[in-house]
Amino acid sequence: MKLEDLQRAAHGEPEAVAAVADALKRGATGELQAVTDLPPFEAARLILQLKPKRARKLLDMLPDAPSLALVAELDPWISEHLLDEKLQKRISRIAARLPVEDAADFLADTPEELKERALAEHPHQAALRTALDFREETAGAIMQRRLVAVPIGMNVGEAVAEIRARADRIDRLYTVYVVDAERRLLGFLKLRDLLLNPPETPLRDLVRMDAVSVSADTDREEVARLAERADLAMVPVVDAQGRLLGVVTTEDLLETEREEAAEDMMLMSGLDPDTSPADSPLQIVPRRLPWLAAGLIGSGTAALVVGSYEDALAEAAILATLIPIVMSLAGNAGIQASTVTVQALASGSYWAGDIFGRTLRELGGALLNGIAVALIVTLGIFVLSTIAEVPNPDLLALTAGLTLVAVMAQASVIGSLVPVILDKLKFDPAVATGVFITTSNDVIGVLIFFVIATTLYL
Repeated sequence: MKLEDLQRAAHGEPEAVAAVADALKRGATGELQAVTDLPPFEAARLILQLKPKRARKLLDMLPDAPSLALVAELDPWISEHLLDEKLQKRISRIAARLPVEDAADFLADTPEELKERALAEHPHQAALRTALDFREETAGAIMQRRLVAVPIGMNVGEAVAEIRARADRIDRLYTVYVVDAERRLLGFLKLRDLLLNPPETPLRDLVRMDAVSVSADTDREEVARLAERADLAMVPVVDAQGRLLGVVTTEDLLETEREEAAEDMMLMSGLDPDTSPADSPLQIVPRRLPWLAAGLIGSGTAALVVGSYEDALAEAAILATLIPIVMSLAGNAGIQASTVTVQALASGSYWAGDIFGRTLRELGGALLNGIAVALIVTLGIFVLSTIAEVPNPDLLALTAGLTLVAVMAQASVIGSLVPVILDKLKFDPAVATGVFITTSNDVIGVLIFFVIATTLYL
């Protein structure tokens, strides 16, 4: 097959995908030699078009370097599902032949089993384990260790020669970092500093000393916010002594934002962040059941509240028709308010000093929305009373209207405050937009409804 055919298969064209699958089924790997000319991201897209059995065959036929690059392009959960025992052994042996820096960059996002295999086979196991031993979701966990750093004692000519000598290990060159003899970060140089100055110019005369850096244990979300505020293409990462460890690049930050958004979406949906499409039934249960159980507790509590007003419902059964409306609007109002707050916290635009003013604004908006919804429901009750028998429609409309204004107001206030409280307690505030807000507002909303109903309508 030609390279163009493989590219069409990578983009999901059915005939091209079928041709690749057929060649793999027949064992005619010679027809697919052009796959080695595909960029890693295209090869990864091709893998995703194939069934797992055929995908493993394709990966197995690739030479060492392309197969390693392809695995690096895949999401970890896909790699875990794709790599069988044979492929894991092969990939781990390839990774074990890499320098510590490259091996650490590759293994950082691979499945744990593959990581442990490669560690066991690597000749510099201790150094590699140290390089990988960073807490998840920190700068140290996502940084790249391939960078350009030159000693402060060099001049421009020597620095350029050093860069050229390491050209095969440099993917992109944005910034040249300047370090001391202990590899402590002193500053940085832009490429124009090296290109526009004579070779004999000492680096100490050119170095920019205002380098912005982060520690290895800085949360990756904070790194992304810092890079955005300072308009940085990459952020250097240092250890506790200020020694340069690596850099977090624009690509790393974009990947971080994607992963954080995916994680928040999982939490907002009541799912464990580790949930993936490849979960087996035995993995689905522990990752989803706790949230379902939490929802059950919340809905069960709401049911108890409703049950405690059984006499009221028996006296005026029409009240039961309003319960779904109250619970739905309370939950929706709470989710809207909490989602806005979570996004503000995630982007760094949350103004802690304005918390009182923001709460008042949420309350004001909720009251206006509540009045609008109350008018619609009130109108609906009066229209219904003209075509069916509705006991005391005036009082029922007043009850429904006041209830909706009250529950939407309380739900919005709770929704805007709970994420902030969770953030202060070092929990992910996205949890607030899931089961927590929905169930708490259901319970409180139903309670408010029956208090008002028993006071005004019965």
